[in-house]
Amino acid sequence: MNARRRTSHDIKDRTHVPAVGIVLPAALLFFSAALSFGQAPDSRNMWGLSTGGLFPAGAFNDHVSQEGFAIGLLYGRRFRNAPVYAGFELSGGFYGYAHRHEFLEGIPEVRFDVETYNNIVQGLLFLRVQPRKGAVRPFAEGLAGISYLYTETTISGHEFPWDEVGSDTNFDDLTVTAGAGGGLAIHLKWWRPRAPDRPRGETLIDIKVRYMAGGRAKYLKQGSIVVVGDELTYSFDQSATSFITAQAAVSFRF
Repeated sequence: MNARRRTSHDIKDRTHVPAVGIVLPAALLFFSAALSFGQAPDSRNMWGLSTGGLFPAGAFNDHVSQEGFAIGLLYGRRFRNAPVYAGFELSGGFYGYAHRHEFLEGIPEVRFDVETYNNIVQGLLFLRVQPRKGAVRPFAEGLAGISYLYTETTISGHEFPWDEVGSDTNFDDLTVTAGAGGGLAIHLKWWRPRAPDRPRGETLIDIKVRYMAGGRAKYLKQGSIVVVGDELTYSFDQSATSFITAQAAVSFRF
């Protein structure tokens, strides 16, 4: 993919190196999960919404000076009566942010906000091992998918309601990713099914940490866009795009 403007320099012969897949979980977790195997059938579907911090790691951290924020939406389904879920997650976050004020030429009375976000969106398949019962349920998961990195600049009004005037995607790139994580699912409440032959549902709070090993990609970071008068230049970075997330989530089983 290419930048939408002429750049100051480019990096040639770029390759995407697949991230190394990680197969968890530990034997202790398997033992804990096995204790719930074979019990009476219960809820098989899982929906979840997560939010938390995004922390660049390794070479990505060497290039990027800011920590970020991410949110995610997931769906999983349990394999029959086994303590194993498989599913899909869509997450989005940012790893950099810049803001400045600008005035229209000849109209100094009107001020606009110019905001630039360096974003990362991921589509992931996951496999989670977790006990089916218990007030506190440890879990481990492996994940693999794609990462889409892009930088977008938006112009909006300076005062409420901050109407957007225009936006542009300055640069984007795509790479692969894989990783592993673990955490605790804490049971909050049971809720009754609508039909007597349906399993009970429940609400849980998940606390989890992940390491995502991202493949190589080109990207912009804070300070990569330089504006001098009417001249605009981009300065790209290229590296692996690994990061750590620490998140809390609410999930529903039914």
